[in-house]
Amino acid sequence: MTGERKKKVKRGFAIFGLVLAGIFGVMLLAAACLAIRAGVHMQSPEVFGSYRFDGGNTPFSLDLFPSLVLDEDAEEIKILQIADPQLKFCNFPSRDRKTMDLLERAIEAEKPDLCVVTGDLTLSVFTWDAFRNFARFMEKKKQYWTFVFGNHDAQFDCSKYTLCKLLEGYEYCLFDAGPEDIHGTGNFLVNIYRGEKRAEDLVYSLVCLDSGMYPEANNVSLTDWVYDWIRTDQMDWYDWAVAGLKEEKPDIQSTMFFHIPIKEFANLYYLNELEKGREIPETVKEQLPDVEIRDVTGVVRESEKAESEYVYGDEGYTVGVFYQGNAEGTDHPDVFARIKAGGCTKALFCGHDHVNNLKGYYDGIYLGYGLCCGYHTYPFFNDPPFFKDKVLFNGALWTDEEGNRMEKGVTAIGISLKEDYGAVTAVDRPDSYYR
Repeated sequence: MTGERKKKVKRGFAIFGLVLAGIFGVMLLAAACLAIRAGVHMQSPEVFGSYRFDGGNTPFSLDLFPSLVLDEDAEEIKILQIADPQLKFCNFPSRDRKTMDLLERAIEAEKPDLCVVTGDLTLSVFTWDAFRNFARFMEKKKQYWTFVFGNHDAQFDCSKYTLCKLLEGYEYCLFDAGPEDIHGTGNFLVNIYRGEKRAEDLVYSLVCLDSGMYPEANNVSLTDWVYDWIRTDQMDWYDWAVAGLKEEKPDIQSTMFFHIPIKEFANLYYLNELEKGREIPETVKEQLPDVEIRDVTGVVRESEKAESEYVYGDEGYTVGVFYQGNAEGTDHPDVFARIKAGGCTKALFCGHDHVNNLKGYYDGIYLGYGLCCGYHTYPFFNDPPFFKDKVLFNGALWTDEEGNRMEKGVTAIGISLKEDYGAVTAVDRPDSYYR
């Protein structure tokens, strides 16, 4: 090899080494920036909130909660449920743009009084940015909205505290951190008035609860497919809030929003299967309560979780309703029974299970999944080369009751303020409806 050629080879290796060092340096810098961001955004005091519940000893006041004032002649509350957007970047080129485009068209068409995000607004290492961009989007549209935490919103680079402080700065976000001394963050009411914000003009209330993320029990692991749950002190707060609302308006009604469904959503599915004359597992049948169901629509298309020991008996659970956990030895109140006893809440809406949209009356209370709107959520592919039998990957498996392929979309909820006060309607609107 000539001297000149050797020099060229050395220069080549030197350039290659510099390029590698540059790439490595950029990666280190990016990792450092992400670590710093996470360090800032994950900061959280041990205890925080907007007031103390103090076991119910705190006097109830309507002023403790966000409020929405409707026109004095309003005959209906129009709510747009936004379920599981799971935004990643929001403004950057990604499927987020399809999600935000859907939401923009839906808001323009429905003109809701309030949008309710039922958790998992984000699933991202850029959580803070995605929340901020979404809030700015709603501010620009002058659209009132509220939010309950899902299991992914504070999973990566943000604490719930940081997100609460962020949301405080937006006029159109009706959110509150809630009591500092009970489980969860964001347990609050949105009280709705007609005409003016006066106690005598209170017409309805929305109950927002944090259903948590993942359990901390030592005998539970993520592979058990067990999720967190609403705790006893949250339901104690709920009883206190309902009692206070009734002091202001004895016949008041409410609707509750949370992220992770309760077991009654599974019961609704199975009872409906029995009514249709279909077979269900004997273990499940033995445990089903004898309650009335009616007006059941929608489907359950989530994959099974039969491997979990925390569900219907030894034979496992055979339908994909990933409801709130019930690990032995943990604080797990009967949420539905407490709601029934309160006599105020007439409808429950949740998200979490992206390919379920089951809805219907169960023991007199309306249960509804919101239609998933996020284009970054599963099903991930239209025609995957592998895993064709898994709805997690294959969008063609997400079908309605007639076998038609389903779409991302939103759920339009109407609550009557007329003679049939409190009557609830909920209709899924697919993306194509707004085109």
